[in-house]
Amino acid sequence: MATHAVPGTGLELILNAAEGVLQIVVTEDEAILCAQEWYRSERATEILAPALAELATSLGIRWSDLRRIACVRGPGSFTGIRLTLATAAALRRCGRAQLAGLDYMQALATTAVMRRGMLYGGHVTLCTPAEAVAAITADTADATLVCGTGLRRNADACAPLENLPAVTCLPACIHASTEALCLLARHGDYAPEDIEPLYVRPCDAVDNLPDLARRQGRDSDAATAELERLLHLAPGSEI
Repeated sequence: MATHAVPGTGLELILNAAEGVLQIVVTEDEAILCAQEWYRSERATEILAPALAELATSLGIRWSDLRRIACVRGPGSFTGIRLTLATAAALRRCGRAQLAGLDYMQALATTAVMRRGMLYGGHVTLCTPAEAVAAITADTADATLVCGTGLRRNADACAPLENLPAVTCLPACIHASTEALCLLARHGDYAPEDIEPLYVRPCDAVDNLPDLARRQGRDSDAATAELERLLHLAPGSEI
């Protein structure tokens, strides 16, 4: 009787620079070949390309052989998101890899439930600290895990949650784990297309453009109109 081998996932790259740490994971048929975490978010632009070049040499691989690339698409740092998505787009053009976007909030929630040994069946809510405290305080029937950098950055606002018996705060769970990224990447929705970023607020540079234009002696309305034109301009090349 003939048997047919189930195709593996092949060589895969997972990237995340959404918040605070640059994460680079390389897998082959779901086995982790390398996982790096760089806690220098302010230098991620300088680090990523040399790190990928060094990984290719040390692992004896070619990035053109990638079959899948999974990138955290947001929400998070504008610079970090643009960096990883642009890198993924470039690598797609030099090989045959398909791309999938991962949600940072989903990755953080998956990290929390994996660390607690829980079954993942709840929902993830993105909200401000004040909204989170109000919603959780109003509904204490369900067990709730609270994680993310907001617990540290907004400690005063989140303090009331510490006294709720159904709430467990995880102050150490502030970044997505390698295991969570690999799990989400395994089930990603891959396609031969670039990944669209996920932003939840306007870019600071866009908001500040009128003031920046005035400081340079330019017409702020004209600068804003030109940016709008460029943002909706179709690319003239695939390179």
